[in-house]
Amino acid sequence: MSLAIDHAALIERQLNNQILPALRSNFDASRPFSMCGRSGSFPTGHRGDSNCPLNFTVSLSQKSLVQARGSNSSVQLSVTFISGVSAPVTLSAQGVPAATEILFAPASARPSFSSTMTISTNQGTPLGQFNITILAAGGGVEKSTVLSLLVVLIVHDVAIVSAAIQGTAAVGSIVVINATVANYGSVSEAFELHAYANTTLVADRSALRLAPTASYTSRLVWNTSGFPPGTYTVLVAVPPVHGELDLLNNSREVGKILLTQSPGSKPSPSPAASGAGQRFNYGRQLAIVAAIAEVAIVFLVVLRSKSKASKGNGSMGPKKL
Repeated sequence: MSLAIDHAALIERQLNNQILPALRSNFDASRPFSMCGRSGSFPTGHRGDSNCPLNFTVSLSQKSLVQARGSNSSVQLSVTFISGVSAPVTLSAQGVPAATEILFAPASARPSFSSTMTISTNQGTPLGQFNITILAAGGGVEKSTVLSLLVVLIVHDVAIVSAAIQGTAAVGSIVVINATVANYGSVSEAFELHAYANTTLVADRSALRLAPTASYTSRLVWNTSGFPPGTYTVLVAVPPVHGELDLLNNSREVGKILLTQSPGSKPSPSPAASGAGQRFNYGRQLAIVAAIAEVAIVFLVVLRSKSKASKGNGSMGPKKL
């Protein structure tokens, strides 16, 4: 019996010597990241634990970019802290095409932080697609992400791709003209949008901007007050942007619209025309009366002169010698 008790005690002492020291020891620096707490999660004390290596992620605001040769572009990059000891993380790029410069602002900081990556090309940059690897290294850890860069020639081309309008409307109503503009070029463009009824500018939009390959749909508003009833051909157009060569797609005929007389109203003769005729007849009558009066006055003056002359001759009588 005593032998069995001694054997059990020996086993207990051996187990204590193997387990208790391990429980009292600190975490090993080579332990997996999963055992080091994420920032703000349990256990929070592991964030500053010297035995937890730095862990972070790196990401881009966009995975692909189309850039015209000779221009600059910017992409936002984020380095997010996960766990471990905070240490500076330095950014760099690999696989950059010739005659191309990439700058980071800032190029190094402690996570979490954001950086602006500026890509500058010139006329020596080759055309085509390039996969640029963005490296983030710090605290003995290196993470990466890839940006797909497509370098193209500078092309200016905006176009009207669709337009629509209602078929009929009453004079005085509001007519909506829908038009969609696309940027087929390789650079961002500022442009204007105009709408014409026959040859009259009836609506326009200005200070519009489109990124390459993007499209924009606008509602142009035409106030038909003051327009006579009839059929109008409606056209929408984009004035050419600087450097644009293809102008065939800058305008599009929307269709025809019939403007009808407003309900409850009747066409009436022009008050200006009828009033002018009445004023003309009245003036002519006054002229005739004035002429007759003038003739009568002249006639009376002549008669009076002759009467005085005849009386003067009769009073003198024959002269005696």
